[in-house]
Amino acid sequence: MSASALIPVDPGAHTDVIWQLARDRDLAALGRVETTRAWIAGRLSTPGLDPRHYARLLPGPDGEPVGALWLSSASGVSGWAAELVLGPRGSAADGARLLSFAELRCGEILAGRQGDGELSCFVSEGEKAAREALRTCGFGSPHGYYRMAVTLDGELPPAGPVPGAVVRAPLGEPDLRTFHAVKNSAYSAEEAGKREDEFGTWLEGWRTAPGVDPAQCALLETDGTAVGFANITDRMLDSRNAAYVQQIGVVPQARQRGLGSLLLLSVMHEARRRGRTGMVLTVDTANSPALALYRRLGWRVESRFDDFRRALVRG
Repeated sequence: MSASALIPVDPGAHTDVIWQLARDRDLAALGRVETTRAWIAGRLSTPGLDPRHYARLLPGPDGEPVGALWLSSASGVSGWAAELVLGPRGSAADGARLLSFAELRCGEILAGRQGDGELSCFVSEGEKAAREALRTCGFGSPHGYYRMAVTLDGELPPAGPVPGAVVRAPLGEPDLRTFHAVKNSAYSAEEAGKREDEFGTWLEGWRTAPGVDPAQCALLETDGTAVGFANITDRMLDSRNAAYVQQIGVVPQARQRGLGSLLLLSVMHEARRRGRTGMVLTVDTANSPALALYRRLGWRVESRFDDFRRALVRG
């Protein structure tokens, strides 16, 4: 492995290498391993991502890898994300080199489109070199998120009934269309950088996301009308035996009625029934109502992450 150039990523040859980098980074920055091999493999096989063009591995001076990066673009999210994995041996200069590659590729995409774009990068508070690299490359205005977790091996509060409310798994395409519509409504008001997306585009990305398990997801209905949803995945099953709450929400007009508590407790009980010993989620630090609900139900803050952003202008 030459140290002279960034290496195009071959998932068959490099998935385990990148996974080891991610494990080492997690231990150094968080004191625990969160990233699974399945998650890395899934991210490198995202529809529309050609790793040979949009992902790179960076060797250090001794030829051993010190970092990796790939670009991603999620349905319903404006712009692109630079998914940066900088191992403990990686420096801020290494991170900046990988981020410069991401900016170059985004510039190529923008050249064929109308308007400008935005590039984001999500890193934990413990990733010091990565954060320095982001600032060096002009990323700013970090938006804060908490990683929260709850253990499921103790006594859980019951998912008490709410008159007319039912929580169930989405079954078949009609339910998935409803699930998608509720997702758009629940997040349209408060999620920065989110926008409504088209069902087919969302469905392709959702079905191929690492750890997706439709049977663990939930629709919340009141008197037959869907008003809430929970997208639960197994992205941390192998690393923490935990179910991950990718998204959860109630539409604005149905809030303040105890429905959020019912929905969250329902998926917590279902996760425990499936043998999970914990659940994990990520929440906006400014989302006071959600934070109050999670804390009331026994969730605790484990760490903080920040979403750094940089505007991209067509050349």
